Amino acid sequence: REQAMATTTRSSAAMRSAGTTIRGGRGWSGPRSHRPSLGPLRASPVDVAAFAKQTRSSRLVPPPPKLRGEYGSNKRSYVEEYDVREAETLAETDMVSPVVVTKIIESLAIGHFQELSGDRSDVPRSAEMKDLDLTFMLSRITFSFADLPSTSDTIEAETCFKPQKVSFKRDFAVRNKTAGGAAIAAATSTYVLVNFKTRKLSIAPKEMVDQYADFSTKDSSILGASLPRKGKLASLSPDDAEVCSSYVVEASDIDLNGHVGASVYIHWILDSAVAQGQRLDKISSLDVEYKQECFLGERIQCLTRSQDAEDGSGMEIDHLVQTEEGNVLLRARSSFHA
Repeated sequence: REQAMATTTRSSAAMRSAGTTIRGGRGWSGPRSHRPSLGPLRASPVDVAAFAKQTRSSRLVPPPPKLRGEYGSNKRSYVEEYDVREAETLAETDMVSPVVVTKIIESLAIGHFQELSGDRSDVPRSAEMKDLDLTFMLSRITFSFADLPSTSDTIEAETCFKPQKVSFKRDFAVRNKTAGGAAIAAATSTYVLVNFKTRKLSIAPKEMVDQYADFSTKDSSILGASLPRKGKLASLSPDDAEVCSSYVVEASDIDLNGHVGASVYIHWILDSAVAQGQRLDKISSLDVEYKQECFLGERIQCLTRSQDAEDGSGMEIDHLVQTEEGNVLLRARSSFHA
């Protein structure tokens, strides 16, 4: 059975290079207190040069330096602010790459759960999760993109979530604070619980779901964003798609969960889109469904199939990422304005 196991973690080495050690906030008062920290985070002074060097040397892109993190006014959302002065940009422009925007979203989810759990590690887990050897992994995420920011802008991102027994739904809004809160991107996602040792899917204990009742919501309208909708992804095969690129998984592609990091997959997908003649400043959406884990040394193929969008607005590309042996790692669809 294919399992959704794409990571939401980042490497501690990348965090140290980025100078994003976070201070402040209260931890659990006890292992069963279920009292999330409410104190705002303040980042230490950032070393943007070190962050830039790390960004350029690896496909496992670290998030930009974090300037602040705190709960929204209703405590049911969480907000972070980012410095993108030295973030990865599109060629010959100061426009921030959409890969960076996806990494901000990933980092925001981690930051929120660090606050909720009181665990400041790069793979935050509540006391219950540690007792049961559980961790979160990303199963599906759908992005919509508006106007990509420039490196002179300050980025604000907000998230809210709804815990459920089988999966956790989490939504995101990314805004350009410099441009008065103009929309940069929005996303909706599904996370699953996986046993850290057996790598099998697990069901969230009722106690774990109930403890976040005061910090979660079904009403994603509090983000003030138009969220994208998941679409039906094509079931590509080597017979109806072309191999656009191939890779061998390197040590720098592996995160703390011991498998390929989410931003590496995003790089592979968008590099394939560029190889098909698309410009990343024209990206309008990206829908990714993760199927299996991928490990060090595996040989990877990226297959694509391009077609005009049904509404005539641009181009759509179906993506299939698999091992050379044919094990499907993910399916995705990217869309680009004309």
